[in-house]
Formats: sequence, structure tokens, C-alpha cells
Amino acid sequence: MLNTTLTKSILRTTDNYIKALQKAWIITIWDFLNHFPRDYEDRTNVLKNFSLVNIKEKNTILLKLISISSQKTANNKLLTKWVFEDEVWFMAEAVWFNRKYLTTQLNNFIQKKIILTWKAKYAYWKLSFISPEIETNLEKLAWEIVPIYSELNYIPSKWIKSKIEILKKYINSDNFKENLPEKIIKKYNFIPRAEAIYKIHFPKNSLDIELAKNRLSYEELYFINYKQLRKKFDNFTSSKWKSVKINFNPEFVKEILKKLDFSLTDKQKIVLFQILKDMEKTHSMSRLLEWDVWTWKTIVALISAICVIKDNPENQVAFMAPTEILATQHFNSSQKLLLEFWIKSHLLVGSTTKKQKEIIKKDLKSWNIDIIFWTHALIQEDVLFRKLAYVIIDEQHRFGVKQREVLEKYVSASWIYPHVLNMTATPIPRTLALTLYWDQDLSIINEYPAWRKEIFTKVIKNDKQKEEVEKFIFAELEKKRQVFWISPLVEESEKIDLANAINTFEYLTEIFAPFKVGLLHWKMKPKEKESIMQDFKENKIQILSSTSVVEVWVDVPNATIMCIEWAERFGLSQLHQFRWRVWRGKFQSYCYLFPTNSKSTDRLRAMEKTNNWFELSEIDLEIRWPWEVYWVKQSWVPDLKVASLTDLELISQIREDIEEELKERDY
Repeated sequence: MLNTTLTKSILRTTDNYIKALQKAWIITIWDFLNHFPRDYEDRTNVLKNFSLVNIKEKNTILLKLISISSQKTANNKLLTKWVFEDEVWFMAEAVWFNRKYLTTQLNNFIQKKIILTWKAKYAYWKLSFISPEIETNLEKLAWEIVPIYSELNYIPSKWIKSKIEILKKYINSDNFKENLPEKIIKKYNFIPRAEAIYKIHFPKNSLDIELAKNRLSYEELYFINYKQLRKKFDNFTSSKWKSVKINFNPEFVKEILKKLDFSLTDKQKIVLFQILKDMEKTHSMSRLLEWDVWTWKTIVALISAICVIKDNPENQVAFMAPTEILATQHFNSSQKLLLEFWIKSHLLVGSTTKKQKEIIKKDLKSWNIDIIFWTHALIQEDVLFRKLAYVIIDEQHRFGVKQREVLEKYVSASWIYPHVLNMTATPIPRTLALTLYWDQDLSIINEYPAWRKEIFTKVIKNDKQKEEVEKFIFAELEKKRQVFWISPLVEESEKIDLANAINTFEYLTEIFAPFKVGLLHWKMKPKEKESIMQDFKENKIQILSSTSVVEVWVDVPNATIMCIEWAERFGLSQLHQFRWRVWRGKFQSYCYLFPTNSKSTDRLRAMEKTNNWFELSEIDLEIRWPWEVYWVKQSWVPDLKVASLTDLELISQIREDIEEELKERDY
């Protein structure tokens, strides 16, 4: 019954509406009834005078319509203005653009009562409402809670509500059978599924909404998590996912730590313990490690790799990075500690000569290499291991799903699957991580060294403030400091009026003479870029005018100032990555954001508020869609109808319930 295709006779509508619904993938009765309200308006409390209006939220007010007028604006839009009067004769206005029917069809309601619902705006000593909702039938909508639906191809909420009313006869226990385990329903005292569907569309009070959302939110998140948790438990018993058991030796770990020039933070120690205990199991570890800059996740991964190799000389480790630059950096920075324990390592990247590649591949198959540092791109080549026990994947969000699957080809002849540690320097909220990576355990390093100073970040709102910043930068340059100056574009565009690196280079050269300014952008050849960056590292260049290509470059400790033009054009992730570039030395660092037309957006204000990327990611999740926060277009992010990805408590509870259920099934 619910699979019945919607027709104009069922909905009592026209072909145009049916086509619009189909474009929005509302094909069947089931689809329509599962298009839940995005919000509700409580019209049980109808105000009668403007003194009771709350300008921070929507209000429903009973008013008298005094007049209606329309006129054309300078850009040829039709402006319609209504003037209202409350019960004590105070007046306010409502305005709409391009709503002709508000003048022609509703003119006969002048001097009559109507209901207005919207947020009020107080400006220029008057109260106004911009494009509010109007109801002329006082008997129909007064004193009830009204569901608000997201528009479907310009089909308004009011129309959708009226059609849901027609379909409510299909909401019964035969069509909406129970889909949660009976134990779960009793544990949380959930209302029946059919009742939840009915109440979410036709609530009588706020309690109905709460009961319906509690049931449906749990249901959504339960089935999202169940599939992957079931897969995880299946892996425990599957011979395909059997792995090398790595013995945890605390005394050997202490020996490694003594070789370091610094002490690990408490969070680093906790994560290292989680990894090593996880690898004691006989099935493959699958762990996601989130970290922020200067929390030193690489040393944690390296220590765990040393433990794997020293537990059994036959074990091999693959350390993967997304770019040749990063792979090389990891290789170089690891050599001192690896050589302390006589561990043989090699670097395998795109620029490695063909002859050298063949030697390295041969050594991997004959146990002459313990750990290989290589790039994601080379995973597709004929690289074979004798006994790959552990894979570390850096910047794993750039490592595609299909590439992860290719790891299976490295399983040895005995079908031992490697332990896998995924690492990302782009932290995401714990809730989103649990949702995106259900089958991985989660570790977080968010503790910074005590000596690390926070970056001073400021949004520059006008020319006067920018002049003050330029004077400050000049003084810092005289102290031998260096500056990054980021622009969105390489060169001027006729179509896009944005700051560009070339014009910025010319401007900076003029105002900061005699200091030398360099230019870096993606159109340059690799050798040119290398040369510019080398000069910048050696302080032969004091200011670097660059596009976002600078995001991938690292280690210029003397650079302490980051300036970003058209800052509102960048996402929080990019802004924070830019800011990292000046957080690498011992001096106080500064980040100045130059938005256009003094636009201080939520993202820019968040940058001023905190240096902590974990806090920023929570803010980013609230501002944008979840798949934008983490660049995860390649991963499936669920389109939730009721539940929220920010509800950590509920997600964690559901995962516990599912794990308990699966354990009872003799896993």
C-alpha cells in the first residue's frame, strides 16, 4: 500500500505538482509520509499586541490589516507592503518581494483580522516583518501547533501539510510495522512506530513532538550504525580479517621513550596505549586517530611501528602519506629514532628512479626492509610485502574508499590482514566521526605542549585597522620575522572581483620596501616553487605572496605572521590550515583575516575565538552540511530526517545497545 505511486487523483492535485514531487524523489506514499517537518510553530499562544513580541524568535500575532500597497523597486522588483494594527492601535509593517497575489487576491481582508507568523525586526524606530506567513482563516489555524516542511522544488510547506492530511489514513500499524528489537522498545518505553509517524505530522502539543522525535531519531541512528557494527563483529570471527598478534611490552615502550628529546603528553600516552592494546587481539585493528597541529601524532604512530617490528623481525610496516613531500618529511624525521633500534627503512615515491624502485620492491619481498614510507598513489603499483603486519595511513581523508579496499591485495599467503591506523590532521566532531567511520575505533590527541603559545587571530574590519597591522608587520620584519600573505586567485579575473596573488605581490613590494617579497602559486613549475620556498626558508625572501598552494608547504619556523585576503571565501578547515603555517617556531604568532566589505562571518568570528581545531570543527558542523566539514564527498553521509549528527550521547548509547545485542548472538 505504501509503495503505491503518487498520482494527481490520490493527492487531488495537478500533473505539475506530481512532476515537481518526482524531481524531489517523492515518488510513493511512503516517500511523502517520510518527508517529516523540519520545524514547528506553536500557535497555541497567539499574541494580541506588539509589546509581547520576542524579536529573537518567531511569533504568532492576531492583527488587523489596515492597508496594502505595491510599487516597483529600482531593480524592477515588485515590493508589497502591508500595515497592521494590534489591539491597542500600535502599528507595524510587513513586506514581500514579487508576491503579486498578496495585493490582488487579499485586498478584501483590509480592516479584518488575520494571523501573522514570523520573526520581528526592529529598525529605524519601527517594527517590521520580512516575508512573514499569513493565515486568513482564523478558525482553521489558531490555537494549534503547525508543522513546517522543507520546500520541495518550490512547493510550499502549506501545500505539503494539506496533502499529508489526505494521506494520514495510511498511517497505521499494518503499514508501519515495528522495526526495532522488542527489548529496545521496552528499555526506552518508545511509543509504537505508527503512532510516532502520526504524532510527528499531527502533534497536539510539544509532548507529542518529543515522543515522536525520540522514537524516530533512535530508529534512524540505530540502522545507520547497525550495519557497520555488524560488519565489525563479523570481522572478529572471519578468517579473512585475522591479524598478527602484537605483544604489548611496557618495558620496551619505556626504552623507546628514553630515546626521545621530549616527553609525551598525557593524551599521546593514552592513544599509544589504545593502539598497542588493540593490536594484542587476533583480528585486525581498525582505528581512526584524530589530531591537531603540534599534538605530534607522528611520534605515536612511529613508536607503535617500532613495537610491531621488534615484536617479530618478520613483521613489516607501511607508512602511507598523500603527497611525496609529506612522505619524504616522515621518512627524514623518523630516521634518528629508527636507527636507534637498527630498523631498516626506505622511501618509495613517484620520483624514485625505476631501477631504485625495483630494488626496493625486491627488498620488501625478501624482508630486507622493515618499514616503507610511500605515497597513496603507489598503492596501485606491483608492490608486494613478505609479511605486512601494520599499515599507517596519514591524511586518511584523502585516501579513497577504493584505495582502502586495495589493501587486501597485500594480505600474505597465510591470509593475515594488517592492523590499520588511519590518521587525520583535520579533526571532525566525535559524533560525525562515529557516523562516518562506524567500523573504526576512535582516538583523539588534542593536548598541546605546555610551552606552545596560542596564535593571536584578528578579523580586520576597516582600512584604519589594516594600516595599523601593516605598521606592526613592518616592525616585525625589522626583527627578522617573516610573513605569509594569502590571496584566493593567482591573477586578476574579469569575471570574479577577488584579491589575487600577483596584484598583492606588487602592492606588498611597494609598501614593505626594502624587504623582499616572493610570489608563489599553482601555475608555477615544480622547480620554481621549490626555489621560492627554499629562499623563503632561508629568509632570502621576507614576505611570501601566495595562493592556497602554501597550505601544503611546511616548516618555516621563522614565519610568524599569516595574512589572508578575502578570508570569508575560505572554509574553516583551510583557514585553520593556513594558520598552522605560522605556529612552528618559538616566537609569538599572528593571523590577520581581511574580509571584504567588513564581512565578519561566523567562520571568521570562530577563528578569533579559539585555536583549537576540535572546537572549530564543532562550530563548522553547525554552520555547514556535515559532508562539507570533512571533505567527505567520497563517503556516504546519511541524509537524516529527524536525528542529529551532533547528538553524541544518543549515538554512543545506540552503539552500546547494538554491541550488547551482537555479543548476545555469540560473537
